[in-house]
Amino acid sequence: MDKIIKFETHKGLFEQSWGRCLKRGLTPDKKLVVLNNVKIVEDSKRYSLIKAFRKSIKDLKDINDFKNFIFLLTDKEGVILELNLPHADIDFYLKKGMVLKEEIAGTNAVSLAIREKNIAVVRKEQHYIEDLKRLNCTAGPIFDKEGNLIGIVDISSENEFNDNLVAVVFLLARYIERNYQEFEMERIKRKFDEIDIKILKLTAEGKTDKEIAKTINMSLSNIKYHKRKIFKLLGTKNVKDCIYKATKLDLI
Repeated sequence: MDKIIKFETHKGLFEQSWGRCLKRGLTPDKKLVVLNNVKIVEDSKRYSLIKAFRKSIKDLKDINDFKNFIFLLTDKEGVILELNLPHADIDFYLKKGMVLKEEIAGTNAVSLAIREKNIAVVRKEQHYIEDLKRLNCTAGPIFDKEGNLIGIVDISSENEFNDNLVAVVFLLARYIERNYQEFEMERIKRKFDEIDIKILKLTAEGKTDKEIAKTINMSLSNIKYHKRKIFKLLGTKNVKDCIYKATKLDLI
């Protein structure tokens, strides 16, 4: 853990956040905003993140007793993608689609974790919006393998704050990252057809496009089409990076 954002050690960050809220004209009695379903459509990467969160939370609850805790996942913009409540039938004021970024929901653990890209701890009275002052929250950033922020995981409770949650959130975020990477690899691999794999393997052997075309009895233009497709799927621009990523994905 690089650093933990909490009031006792980072009072200035909290005061700056509260100041930005005042400057934007946010009032403590402001109601939290819920996006409609159209705006939170689960794209493929979001779906991998949601699946990773679900698996990670299930595994965590299988090991430890977290009956009184609320687990939530947001995207990098602070939109709640998934919510795991203590009881399935509970009528809770946080909902999927709610926006927790600072511009909308004021100072909170998710907004600080997004801004600082570190674990943030916000106790009840330190929230800016009244609706959030019922919760003690600990939030941690989730990154992809390139180090880009892709989401936030948060553990909250209406009970007293537990210092052990900082370590739990840190480890949970890393576990979600690992599961996310596995789901993303599976998602990408499903997009490659048999011809793509053949071309990848022959390219890895050092064959030219003309040699590949002759080997699999396909036109040169078709080989070039498939290579463009492969490069796009792998997010690469040259053969070296393409082969490296394909190897990491166990495609070749």
